[in-house]
Amino acid sequence: MSDEKITIDVLTLDSVQCAACGYMMESIAAMPKDVQDMIVYKEWSIKNQDSVAKFQELGGRVLPTICIESDLVFESIIPQYEELIDEMAKRAPSQEIKDRLISLREVGFNFDDLAENLEKAGSGMSTRTDSKRS
Repeated sequence: MSDEKITIDVLTLDSVQCAACGYMMESIAAMPKDVQDMIVYKEWSIKNQDSVAKFQELGGRVLPTICIESDLVFESIIPQYEELIDEMAKRAPSQEIKDRLISLREVGFNFDDLAENLEKAGSGMSTRTDSKRS
């Protein structure tokens, strides 16, 4: 298979403190391994200066939002597995990846390993760390 991957950016407030943001991150992290092998994803928490720039670059309007290949796709809507697969397939960098994604459309999320999914998603890793407590 090609080395090309689908880029997914998840714009969040903070996936640790915001439930909807955490669900958005987990919807990506809970994808089956075969799908994970075809994507690269990152959380962009607006509590981080670089993430604010990314939010503006992508034209973000609401939080949380899933962007696939720089397209705002799921704005404040936590997608179903099939919806995610369909939107990734539309933006696949090759026919080979598109066909593979479509073949995995019926597999579904792996929500059995919540802690592992959140760790894999890097939840909280993009949160601002230079804030001081008052």
